[in-house]
Amino acid sequence: MESNSSTIRTRIARGWVAVTLWLLCLGCDETATEPSPAAPSAGVAHVIPESPEAAPIWNPFEDDVKPEGPASALRFTDVTRTSGVEFITYGSPSPEHYMTEQNGSGVAVFDLDADGWLDLFLPNGSHPDRPAEQVAATHGLYRSLGEWSFEDVAASAGVAETGYGMGCAAGDFNSDGFTDLFLAGYDRNRLWQNNGDGTLSEVELPASPFPDRWSTSAAFADLDADGFLDLYVTNYVDYKFEEGACFTQHQPHPVMIPCGPLGRTGQPDSLLRNKGNGTFDDVSEDSVIGQFRGKGLGVSIADFNEDGLLDIYVANDTTENLLFVNEGEFRFRESGLINGVAFGADGRARSGMGVACGDCNGDGHFDLLVTNFQHEPYDLFVGSGNSGFVPRNSEMGLDRVTRPMLGFGVCFSDFDLDGDLDLFVANGHVWDLSTLNLDYEYEMTSQLLLNDRGQRFLDVSSISGDWLRMARVGRATAIGDLDNDGDEDLVVTSLGSPVALLRNDSTTAKGNVSVQLIGIDAARDPRGVRVDMQLAGRWVTRRVTSGDSFQAASDYRVPFATGNLARIDTIRIHWPGRDVEELFDIPVSRRLTVIEGRFALSGP
Repeated sequence: MESNSSTIRTRIARGWVAVTLWLLCLGCDETATEPSPAAPSAGVAHVIPESPEAAPIWNPFEDDVKPEGPASALRFTDVTRTSGVEFITYGSPSPEHYMTEQNGSGVAVFDLDADGWLDLFLPNGSHPDRPAEQVAATHGLYRSLGEWSFEDVAASAGVAETGYGMGCAAGDFNSDGFTDLFLAGYDRNRLWQNNGDGTLSEVELPASPFPDRWSTSAAFADLDADGFLDLYVTNYVDYKFEEGACFTQHQPHPVMIPCGPLGRTGQPDSLLRNKGNGTFDDVSEDSVIGQFRGKGLGVSIADFNEDGLLDIYVANDTTENLLFVNEGEFRFRESGLINGVAFGADGRARSGMGVACGDCNGDGHFDLLVTNFQHEPYDLFVGSGNSGFVPRNSEMGLDRVTRPMLGFGVCFSDFDLDGDLDLFVANGHVWDLSTLNLDYEYEMTSQLLLNDRGQRFLDVSSISGDWLRMARVGRATAIGDLDNDGDEDLVVTSLGSPVALLRNDSTTAKGNVSVQLIGIDAARDPRGVRVDMQLAGRWVTRRVTSGDSFQAASDYRVPFATGNLARIDTIRIHWPGRDVEELFDIPVSRRLTVIEGRFALSGP
């Protein structure tokens, strides 16, 4: 993979101003909320026994040596019942077992009204025999009132509509300071422009060269570095409702299960180029993207080869995963095989579902984690910049704990703010064979994997909260700091169960900062951008989220652990296709907003 040198522009950050009113539509309430009491969601299936309480967390900026052993300070509390969010995806699973039912619905965590509190969008499903409009099963939009309280505003916002909703993406595509919303679907894709007053208006999308697409996940990113967010959409397989259900011939009697992707024609993904005037062109057919028929379920966008341009990685179900290397001017080259991310460590195509991107071993390069089918280990590809990737799931302890699972939504996050990216995976099968008395699970526990100094992952699910010990049919997962206390919380969807809001109650290291970027020449909402922070001489690499997980959109603010430090040595921002900007000697504060080439605002 080629790399082009980037010009380093530096400036000394002086005269830092503490502000309580965020400029440029920030408007954030800077007061951290106290955790609210909550009752766990109704349990299903089996429960793993409670384990002993965890040991105190390691602080990388106070302690030289991290304690050995699997002790965990990670803990999540289900606050759904008291939050006002009541949502169960309609139409899946049903007795008919149509193929569209197995994916479930996604989730977007984004700030609808720019008040500093994260809101939730929840796509809903439908059913060919009992359409959603017959039972008023509309998409859900919940506005945060703060302190884990939400109100349903789908109707007033203009999105209380029906359809076969799948995944979603959030991003400011028209650069007006308000986050817009894209919904992928089996029947149609939709784009809503944020009007800035709590309402959304639908924007017409260009006609697709692939009219029968079944879209799943999506991601916004400025792929041609022109200052406007483009849109990448993964498409799945050819399928019509007229085909009905499939059958497996397990004994003692046949069991109905959804049709699978094997033997089906994969669909090319969609690439929409932002024209800069509020509209898009569908350039899928004219680009290399339209030449590949994958079976796309997950997508992640970042500068994987570190040449200053954003690349695209796609997780495909039973076909090779794809890496589209950005060569500039909206030209891409598929390079998954030569970069080591097309197949698993055994050289075989996996059943790729979700994908997460992050520097999990602390070497300054982005790594990729792909969830797969049961009996396939989840693939961890460790990156080395322009030298590609190497599979390291076995060495990092993932093979044994992930083989029994079937994973969908997946997220890297430093949940305990100790400087290392931990891992959350929502698991659940697509076939319910529980009546056959097999050694088999349909409902599965989600997994919380503690990052042990970048050397291995430890499964601490059983000691990290009641919700994590209860099995569900997990699907989409999104992360974001829903209570503005500095650590990232979780939103998880499941088939047949209510969406879950999981408050991060981990014992966290002292000190953190949440970085928000605002582009001027770059896209105002710069998705996929790399941010490096130097703390006490130690470099930490993070990224503004673009895509990731499965059918989900996470918050774009970037959290960093700062320990007991009072100042940040350096912040380095890699604006796509532009200069690398550096800030020096920055006071630590709860929030930091960096405006490209101008100044930064620090908040309490």
